[in-house]
Amino acid sequence: MNWLQIGLFFSIIYMLYCVQQIKMILKSKGFDVDLLKGPVEDYRRFKRLIDTEDDPRRKNKYQNLLNGLHFALVGTVVIAAFLLSGSP
Repeated sequence: MNWLQIGLFFSIIYMLYCVQQIKMILKSKGFDVDLLKGPVEDYRRFKRLIDTEDDPRRKNKYQNLLNGLHFALVGTVVIAAFLLSGSP
């Protein structure tokens, strides 16, 4: 297993962690959340939740989680592209 494969593995793990945290936050705020369905709708709800949040510390925490999800998604795509192109 080379470094790109390890990076892809950890990027996917972190992406799943972020999605799980988003679903937990939405559920604690009273939204109806399903484990395997509706990740795009949950993403939209979470963005609306960030926009309507009054507490700046919590808003910053939520925004950092969303930024981490974006970073993991981009990392997964870039590393997968490197692996598929045959780069060592």
